[in-house]
Amino acid sequence: MNIRSGFAGKRIAVVGLGPHGEMAENVKFLAKMNALVSVYDLRSEARIQSIMTYVRSFGLANYVCGSVPAEDLIDMDLIILSHEYAKTASFLSEARRKEVPIEYPETLLLKSAPPVAVVAVMGSCGKATVMSMLAPMLEAACAVEGNQSLFVADPESSEGSLSHLKRMKNGDLLVMRLTESVMPEVGNLDWSPFMAIFTTVPAAGSYRSNPFEILGHQTYNNYIIGEDAVIDAVKSSGIQPKAKMLRTKASLLPDPWLLNGRGEHDKMNAALALQAAKVFKVSDEAAEAALSRWRPLKGRLEPIKKVKGVEFYNDSASVSPLSTIAGMTAMSKDRSLVVIIGGAATSADYRELYAALPTYAHTLITIPGSGTLRERQALSRLGDIKLVSAPSIEEAVRLAMDNANKGDKVLFSPGFGAIGIDPSRQERGERFVRAVRGL
Repeated sequence: MNIRSGFAGKRIAVVGLGPHGEMAENVKFLAKMNALVSVYDLRSEARIQSIMTYVRSFGLANYVCGSVPAEDLIDMDLIILSHEYAKTASFLSEARRKEVPIEYPETLLLKSAPPVAVVAVMGSCGKATVMSMLAPMLEAACAVEGNQSLFVADPESSEGSLSHLKRMKNGDLLVMRLTESVMPEVGNLDWSPFMAIFTTVPAAGSYRSNPFEILGHQTYNNYIIGEDAVIDAVKSSGIQPKAKMLRTKASLLPDPWLLNGRGEHDKMNAALALQAAKVFKVSDEAAEAALSRWRPLKGRLEPIKKVKGVEFYNDSASVSPLSTIAGMTAMSKDRSLVVIIGGAATSADYRELYAALPTYAHTLITIPGSGTLRERQALSRLGDIKLVSAPSIEEAVRLAMDNANKGDKVLFSPGFGAIGIDPSRQERGERFVRAVRGL
């Protein structure tokens, strides 16, 4: 497909620029392809002024801030949604009725890309970490191959997934992080990745009828990578995939590879990345070199500061109970944690988190949000753990310090969504970091 001719002259609406302008580069790419691009965002122009100034420089057909007029969308050839908007949004109802195509950047990328080998990273937690470990290894493989390029598509990246289309060619590698919100949309494509890496069994809400439905179109030369619990779940799911299933354990990492002293959770993430790299014939030397350079990502078990013998960690990227459990497991074995959770409601089941909390933490501090409010009764029934309610992240940090003992760790791992109280996971993490550094 000629990429330019595929978009030239098309009336395309981009709805939502992303919490930090992540969609801006997609808008730029579409404008360069001579599409007639209109941008809509529910935030006021004053609130996103710097992003809008940049985006307007591309030569937009139209832009509207503060609302998304439904009547504008019905005349479009294509609507591209940012992740903070669902296809069920009321302003899309007329467009859906008129069968205007509605896509997320990932689904449009998969539909428009030439034949490439797609490595999809999925699960409730650890996806970004696995990608950050795997990408340098695959870059080494591409360098050896010589005629193959690597592309990384991440909804939180400012590079713009669609912009990869201008350089992508047959036979290249594409690593994608598939979030829970977009997995059902990808499942609707009747498509499967060359390699499916699962950090955990997909959570409810990330699929239509089966956690592993995305594997239904794999062939015998495809791969599924996961730890024992994942592979066992695949085998009992009823999907009966044809792909090779590779079981992964943290022990796959050779002992000398210390991974900067990180815990079992990151060692398991590294093992997943290493298992995938071996399929692409990455040498142990190249893999070890990549992991030796790896550093924790911001907002993912990120060490912030030690105050009077108490260590503070920012795990603000956590939006599920499973990711909070993973964070606690990595941080403590002896109830030496003060954990801060709370935020916007999700569809997750929190019973496993509540069962695990007393094993790792002696104090739990909650912050406001619709999810925290919904779980209030369940939280009040927690035994063998001190429960403290804070009116803000800043106050939660102060209360954490008051309730921590020398040698303890304070873990900010919300386990709930960010939209509502905070514009994004990144911004709530920044609030936590500022509060800790102010101690």
